[in-house]
Amino acid sequence: MKKIYFLLILNLFGFASAQNTDYKKSIDSLMNYFKENNAFSGSILLQKNGETIYKGDFNKFSNDSDKYRIGSITKTFTAIVIFQLIEEGKLTLNTKLSQFYPTIKYADKITIGNLLNHTSGIYDYLEWEDYYVSKGSNYKKEDLLKLIQQGKPSFKPEKDCEYSNSNYTLLGFIIEDITGKPYADNVKIRIIDKIGLQNTYCETSENEYSKRNNSYKFDGENWSKEADTHPSFTFSAGNIVSTTEDLSKMMHELFNGKLVSENSLAQMEKTNSKGFGYGFQKTPFYKKTGYGHTGRIDEFRSGLAYLNEDNLSIAILTNGTNVALNEMVVAVASEYYQKKYKPKDFTTYQSETAPTTQSYTGIYNAKLAGLISVGKFQITQAGKNHLFIGMYSDKEDNKKSRKALLKRKGENEFYSFETGAELQFLLDKKGKVTGIKLTQGKQSINCKKVS
Repeated sequence: MKKIYFLLILNLFGFASAQNTDYKKSIDSLMNYFKENNAFSGSILLQKNGETIYKGDFNKFSNDSDKYRIGSITKTFTAIVIFQLIEEGKLTLNTKLSQFYPTIKYADKITIGNLLNHTSGIYDYLEWEDYYVSKGSNYKKEDLLKLIQQGKPSFKPEKDCEYSNSNYTLLGFIIEDITGKPYADNVKIRIIDKIGLQNTYCETSENEYSKRNNSYKFDGENWSKEADTHPSFTFSAGNIVSTTEDLSKMMHELFNGKLVSENSLAQMEKTNSKGFGYGFQKTPFYKKTGYGHTGRIDEFRSGLAYLNEDNLSIAILTNGTNVALNEMVVAVASEYYQKKYKPKDFTTYQSETAPTTQSYTGIYNAKLAGLISVGKFQITQAGKNHLFIGMYSDKEDNKKSRKALLKRKGENEFYSFETGAELQFLLDKKGKVTGIKLTQGKQSINCKKVS
């Protein structure tokens, strides 16, 4: 539960060979359903051969801007610059991290390639327990390096694969070290200006927040504005602002040889067993090969996929949602490829005999098989017949921690559309809540109420 992943896993079976000629109306209808049920706010764009074939604006909180924070899609931009430097002979995939930052553990074994495809084992500094209470602060390079080095590596280099924002923050520092120019300038010169992106930039200070959308959190009844993470904190791992048009154009130009060579692109596409390439995530559609990336920062989520075979790009940017981003992409792709799709049922369970949500609030200790503790989390009240679930720390101001919304689905059952988690609250004979059976996919965790 410590990490909530929003990977773009688009394995759709049984696509029809011909597209629904009325797919635009179908997508409009479906996304309006999500919007009306407070499940989506944002923009969607489909392009084929570099030309727009569908654009939908479903932003509930528009400030007349179509710019959104794109979170970890920034990593694709960072990877492109790295491969350009490799082509210029200033780096290789086998260059060791120790050449730049020798004090990081295993730096003499970690390569540029390990950083690109998340096989370095380096601690993810955005998993720092004080992240949510500290995210608004302005961070300098030395601050980020200190945070990266404070955590224990997850594994030795190349022994496994685990997503870590630290990898791409370090790549950003390396870009600056080699070029002698700020990361933002490199992105602008090498990508933005080169292919003519009109509304893409690296955000660098809070003075720029007004140029783009804000993000919002839903509590089951009302939306509230989410506090912004300072762009210095995510740096080259997540500080870019863009639009669906610019992202689609970037992917089209990338896959048509305008940003890196054919050999470099082929290397970027090489994915490991976890689906990570060198700046990409694999996004397969049924018998169709796709590459892209997802992102999240604050309540912004982003998804970008490019299907080589069809020269089709799908870009989705949100500033408020309560379902997994994958749900949005599956919905849009299903309509485009004429695949039957059944939208989520957002009906909230109503019952006069069900316990009040207040009875479920508290701190719970999660254990695998009842033996191994995997941490504490907190259940708090949200809107009517809803709860929030978030990690708990004695050090944190838990009111500011990341939370997932839980919707009531039964007398003592709640569900998270965002994570797919099901929670069965356990009661004793007197009706007092004693714990939770938490199920996510095929894994169940026994949780005991401790406070």
